[in-house]
Amino acid sequence: MGASREAIFIGYRRGDTADVAGRIYDSLADRFGRERIFKDVDNIPFGAEFGDYIKSTLSRCSVALILIGPNWADATDANGGRRLDDPNDWVRVEIETALATAGLQGVPVLINGARMPAADRLPESLQPLCKRNAASVRQDP
Repeated sequence: MGASREAIFIGYRRGDTADVAGRIYDSLADRFGRERIFKDVDNIPFGAEFGDYIKSTLSRCSVALILIGPNWADATDANGGRRLDDPNDWVRVEIETALATAGLQGVPVLINGARMPAADRLPESLQPLCKRNAASVRQDP
């Protein structure tokens, strides 16, 4: 991606919204060009350090679409802990970075009937997301 702030970042949790993220990516890539759309492993060069690359990429984007599926807030790790409670969870890191990046518009996108989680169910660093107007994407009929 170039240095311009015209790129779009798609942040999602694979176990919850990977199918929809793929459709959104394809649709945006057709409209704006693949070089202007970032979606996790599709764009990360081999050998790149994931966290540094994500943070660098977000700083070059103008929009971050934060996909929230029905199980987004309650997704758990292998030990049964809620993933969003882990400060090293990549989805959490992406959202925290997006919210802290000046000039980046973070847009929550509610997928397949998901609702915006109550702020008190989220880590404090993610609570500002709840104040953002969300877009909705429904399943294809």
